[in-house]
Amino acid sequence: MVTEDLERPITLEKSHLEIKVRKEVKSLFDSYPKNDMIYQIYNTIDKNISLELSQSDSNNDSTKNSILRIVEFFNILHFFESINDFVRDAYLNHHNLRHGFLTDGVLLKTEKRNDQTRFVLGYTISELTQIHLENPELYNSIIIEIKDQLKRDVLDSAEDKWYFWPGCEMKIPSRTKVLLDTSISKSKFVVTKRVEKLSDEATQIVLEEKPYQLEVSMLGDNELFYKDDEKSKQKLNPGFFAINKSEPIFVGEGFESGFNQIDFELKNGQEYEYTLYVPYSSPRLDVKTHMKIYGTEEKVEEFIATCS
Repeated sequence: MVTEDLERPITLEKSHLEIKVRKEVKSLFDSYPKNDMIYQIYNTIDKNISLELSQSDSNNDSTKNSILRIVEFFNILHFFESINDFVRDAYLNHHNLRHGFLTDGVLLKTEKRNDQTRFVLGYTISELTQIHLENPELYNSIIIEIKDQLKRDVLDSAEDKWYFWPGCEMKIPSRTKVLLDTSISKSKFVVTKRVEKLSDEATQIVLEEKPYQLEVSMLGDNELFYKDDEKSKQKLNPGFFAINKSEPIFVGEGFESGFNQIDFELKNGQEYEYTLYVPYSSPRLDVKTHMKIYGTEEKVEEFIATCS
């Protein structure tokens, strides 16, 4: 989704600096991935996706790459927060960090107290960049502390530590409210026009992901355009419809393969509020179903599965 002329736009200079800051922090953990269990798994997925795409002849590599990276990193994020209380705390209880977890990364600091690892401090890439601009001494001290930690062959399990999650690589407007929702399996993006006076018409756009399609619900007149291809685009009228890019084909147990992209443009984006509902399907919330199946000859089979 493209939004134009948003309030408090990020300057080009800061945007370039954010890329530089993320690259600097990421390069430290790239050099010593085994010293951070979270980064080690991220690094493995990163390399495997890159390797698979380097051997592909598909013309749709860009979309395929984005989908694979976002989905796989998002799934592994749920794995990490299910086994690490400090990741769970940072992701569930700190909205700014949640935005960073899903987009371009977060830097987390923990402390070990009474045999428990607790989250004590966290920064998004944007916040680290702001520190770089306003308090370079603090920024440099953080970088030095991370370097000293990662260079050690053996880390003391009782010490305070830095962890880096490079993000799930989603692109989300900075002032979007990100809510975790256990009742959905795919994300839902709600765009609501600000009401300046009582006579204003109610205006809302809801983009809801479903398997193989995107459902679009529009209330009131908006400036949302759907791009059929690189050259043509059309303004969408109020109503409800679905855009299906890849029809499922049920043959035996198979499906038609996909990796498709749907493009929109929203004009006058500064006039709207944004809410993203993200599925929260942590393994902590799962239920294991175990059934023993007895045959007439006392032969026993088992059914073991989870709701995922």
